[in-house]
Amino acid sequence: MSAARPLLRRGHIVLVDLDPTVGSEAAKTRPAIVVGNNTANAAASRSERGVITVVPLTSNTGRVHEFQVLVTARESGLPRDSKAQAEQVRTVAVSRVTSVVGWLGAEQMGAVDDALRLHLAL
Repeated sequence: MSAARPLLRRGHIVLVDLDPTVGSEAAKTRPAIVVGNNTANAAASRSERGVITVVPLTSNTGRVHEFQVLVTARESGLPRDSKAQAEQVRTVAVSRVTSVVGWLGAEQMGAVDDALRLHLAL
């Protein structure tokens, strides 16, 4: 990451390179929502190393399960509607992030939190 980029914050939508993957893991460079706490996100951003926790997005919105969240283009700044896949939550090296491409507000982050709680049985 470049030092000129903003500190990553919870709710940022970032482009992240998820390859290499195994099996049914979300792959490729794709948008993902930063869901970790801002203290850890800031430390990873400042040092340009460390890890952040993200929920990958997919543009395949045909079916949205209860542990997934529809993220509209209008609300996120993305070019098309997407779905957040809480079942694909993962921690990645901050060096996998290429840019910030959008933002989710409090209401949509609340829905993502609910999906994570459901998926993780919290």
